[in-house]
Amino acid sequence: MNPHMNMGDPLAPLTWAQAFTTWRFAPITAVLVLIALALYLIAVMSARRGGVRWPLARTASFAAGLAVVVAAIMGSPAVYGDAGLLWVHMIQHLMLIMAAPWLLCYGHPVTLLLHATRGSAHDRIDAIRRSRAVAVVTWPLTGLALYAVVLFGVHLSSFMDAMMSSPALMALEHVLYLGGGYLYFSHVLTSDSPRSKLPYPLRLFSLFMAMSADTIVGVVLLQATHSPFPAYARMQPSWGPGPVADIHGAGAVMWIGGDGLMLAMMLIVAATWLLDRSPEAARAGAFLESVRQGALAGTGHEALGDADDSDRERLRASGDVDEDDSALEAYNALLARLNTPGREGR
Repeated sequence: MNPHMNMGDPLAPLTWAQAFTTWRFAPITAVLVLIALALYLIAVMSARRGGVRWPLARTASFAAGLAVVVAAIMGSPAVYGDAGLLWVHMIQHLMLIMAAPWLLCYGHPVTLLLHATRGSAHDRIDAIRRSRAVAVVTWPLTGLALYAVVLFGVHLSSFMDAMMSSPALMALEHVLYLGGGYLYFSHVLTSDSPRSKLPYPLRLFSLFMAMSADTIVGVVLLQATHSPFPAYARMQPSWGPGPVADIHGAGAVMWIGGDGLMLAMMLIVAATWLLDRSPEAARAGAFLESVRQGALAGTGHEALGDADDSDRERLRASGDVDEDDSALEAYNALLARLNTPGREGR
């Protein structure tokens, strides 16, 4: 018997070894994951028969997303999270609402379905994808609102206590996380299901707003002076951190872990934007560059007046300030005149 366990503790203290070796079989989850993987692979083979070379990276991403789902629901995050460790349960949340949906989105399942079907079946699926109902469901604000509502509704209400005594609510929680995360990130990370692409600046702003939701939940839990979830406090093993420390740990996981993952996602979107050569990306980039040019052209306008309008016009007319020697020369001329000795007193 493990010396750290007592008769009331069914689990050994959580260690790195326990984290990777503790599993609990969930038959319904296993069956659903296997069905999803089988359907995806069948669709890949069907697309290949139709002459479409489906990227292996997308298949690997989708399979990895399903693996994250399995680890979150059948691995140590579920076992120890359901045993009263809220900070571990919060790790499961991040796996289901962020990590797994990312990978599933990059598998482009809707695009694959369109490639795998032909004739009337293809037309029906495409018609559904372009329908007004789907447009409302996949509208960016809908996904963002659902993401925030799920976070706030689960963590800042009595849902957690009710869930501990209801397997149905626990399953609903998993569905909300996975479905809500996929609905939100499928529009932000890819152009798989939406009828039109979301501009990159709006994608980044949307991610920032979702990050704010993570931060709010994390900060609220970190400021708790008592456990808001009595059911978790009662179930916590004797070797656990204690109810209040556990709540604070959960808040730290949501704040630091959630914001860190969201920041990584923002960097991925920004890198995708830089590599995107489509007209939509070019227009968004041109808009931001024009804003930047206007800001540079306005340098010192109040102090210098309109005596140097030629330099300002050269800046505004530049296609890319960083690559335009004439524009850089004009900006340096503005700075030189602005820093002319004796101008401070004027």
